[in-house]
Amino acid sequence: MLDPRSLRSGDSGPETGPAPAPVSETIVAISTPPGRGGIGVVRLSGPRALAIASALFRPGRKDPGGGRIAFGRFVDRGGETIDHGYLAAFRPPRSFTGEETAELWAHGSPAALRLLVEAAVALGARPATPGEFTLRAFLNGRIDVTQAEAIRDLIEARTAFQAKVAHDQVLGRVSSAVNHLKDRLAEIVARFEAAIEFSEEGEAGRFLPEGGLLRDVGELRRGIEDLAGTCERGRRVRDGVSVAIVGSPNAGKSSLFNRLLEEDRAIVTAIAGTTRDVLEETLDLRGIPVALRDTAGLHEPRDEAEAEAVRRARGALATAGVLLLVLDGSRPLRDDERALLDGLDPARAVVVINKADLSSGLGLDEALRLKRRHAALEVSAKTGAGIEALRRRLEEAAGSGAAATREETFITNVRHKDLLLKAAGALRRAGDGAVRGVPDEYLIPDYREALDRLGEITGEVGIDGIYERIFRNFCIGK
Repeated sequence: MLDPRSLRSGDSGPETGPAPAPVSETIVAISTPPGRGGIGVVRLSGPRALAIASALFRPGRKDPGGGRIAFGRFVDRGGETIDHGYLAAFRPPRSFTGEETAELWAHGSPAALRLLVEAAVALGARPATPGEFTLRAFLNGRIDVTQAEAIRDLIEARTAFQAKVAHDQVLGRVSSAVNHLKDRLAEIVARFEAAIEFSEEGEAGRFLPEGGLLRDVGELRRGIEDLAGTCERGRRVRDGVSVAIVGSPNAGKSSLFNRLLEEDRAIVTAIAGTTRDVLEETLDLRGIPVALRDTAGLHEPRDEAEAEAVRRARGALATAGVLLLVLDGSRPLRDDERALLDGLDPARAVVVINKADLSSGLGLDEALRLKRRHAALEVSAKTGAGIEALRRRLEEAAGSGAAATREETFITNVRHKDLLLKAAGALRRAGDGAVRGVPDEYLIPDYREALDRLGEITGEVGIDGIYERIFRNFCIGK
């Protein structure tokens, strides 16, 4: 049997943070996604992780011994072989969790992985709860809360840009920005407190510049508000945008849906009313994940099925972040289309005149009016004419142009925005009080509140119900 004491720690990061907090339980879970695959990973973490993993492992004959990764057989408590694979060991504090950690790299058979978990539980491990490995990494000082949240975002990323942004945050990009603000505020608080402490000795001037710190406080507050203001762009990166394709029956909505996706996802026929349900696919627009929805034509329904289809289409229209209104350029506008145009919100609507490959039935004056008033684009879902211009317009409407840059630090989490605004609000109260002549000692609680709110973003200040608020939405095994 492989001696767990001979396994060297793996390189999973620099030795930073405090020593691991004492934990009495060893946890275990499958860390790879559900389903079959070439490789499956069972992870253990806790004081008996290596002992339990070693009890389930028989090294191969060619194993040189002494390494942190060894090849051999995985067995159950009775010694029966479950699978072949690798045992990887990570010593604290360099492991992800900051605890003794072992990973069993087997084939991606759900049945084999379940047997390994059951065998580990039989030897004293406890099944991990969702996010418990990451929670232990936080509690042991390996990561802060913003990094933990970014790990979840990285796992759930649907576009390459989402993954890159989340990875930057895992490395501490948001933490660094918040800590910079917090350090500036801590220095201001220290100066105020020192000035108050030595005021009777006439040395307050040593700590406060001429004119006081009101200007510094104002600049810091604006910096906090600026960071909070990046959340709308960041939210679009993290959560994406929904785009509903709406319009009358047979305007070419499904054809446009397929053209934008570059695949035949929706059924297209010459018969009006083919689409009965809302179809949804993800479209990557310069890093912004767009939930593109094809809806039924808006018209007066003739039966119960059509009524339900129209109801769902109107629901998509009401909830979408962006509306893509498709008009049939081969015929005159209908009254209900004019009414729909009149009620559009220009900030979240893109209007296209489809079927540019056919003779125009709109009339020159109508087409010009649509272009002037609604910046309508002429496209052909059939030939692809105008589609690239439409993509650029959708990118602008979805906010990709504003958000798709890694060079700028922006927040993607509403929790961070809320705490930043609370910190800025506390500084605003302190600044207003200083202008009114309120003594500094009565303003210190506001400054300290702002400091606490910034600390709460990274988890430096205690967060009530941290597991319920942050880690419960993680997958099991992470």
